[in-house]
Amino acid sequence: MRGNILAFALGVGCLQLQETLPALSLVAGLLIGGALLLLCCGRWRHALGRIATAIACAMLGLAWAALLAGQRLLDQLPAEWEGRDVQVVGVVAALPHAFERGERCAFDVEAVATPGARLPRRIMLSWYHGWREDEWRDAPLIRPAERWRFTVRLKRPHGNANPHGFDYEAWLFERGLRATGYVRPLAEAQRLDDFVLRPAYVIERWREHIRSAFFRVLPEAPYVGILAALAIGDEQAIPAAQWRLFRQTGVTHLMSISYL
Repeated sequence: MRGNILAFALGVGCLQLQETLPALSLVAGLLIGGALLLLCCGRWRHALGRIATAIACAMLGLAWAALLAGQRLLDQLPAEWEGRDVQVVGVVAALPHAFERGERCAFDVEAVATPGARLPRRIMLSWYHGWREDEWRDAPLIRPAERWRFTVRLKRPHGNANPHGFDYEAWLFERGLRATGYVRPLAEAQRLDDFVLRPAYVIERWREHIRSAFFRVLPEAPYVGILAALAIGDEQAIPAAQWRLFRQTGVTHLMSISYL
């Protein structure tokens, strides 16, 4: 069993070495061939049977990874809908994170009200609450598991290509965030449901409750963001100044491993 699992993982890893995804016909052939080989040779007890089973598992691993990669690549924002207003209904899917005069969160798109528009299933939204102090303080706060209706303007993910720098585009891709954008400031934003009962959303609401408790009990403590990160894995709770200190003292990796 361990050998078969390793063979499957090697098949997945083999796809990572390819410059392009294999053709759909080749993927289908790998799936059918791997399944037939596994059925025919799975009961053989001698060494040849074990080798054939491992090859079948590697074929299935490669095909499985190719199918998932193809599905992820197809889930993208069409170029013609970049920079256009689109009305969407969806759920705040993860912990929102505050920045100057706004918040940012992952958003699961459930429905698109704009005729003809097609959006990815998960997007990254920023909501700017205005530049005046009263606008920022009076703006509604978003919480995980809430369902909202927004008018948004999106673009395909883009990141800097600096050598050895942070690959923001790859970070978004890994998390299934296939478009980024912002909530239109003059359009109506309406909260439709306070809580959407799904397991992933329940966990995110629970994490948000714990993070809020830390900041409520220790509002002035300089280490409150570190405690939140260690408790619920929220790395963005740590201020940028403390991350710079971690880099200068060589403990960034230690902190990352700790909250993971």
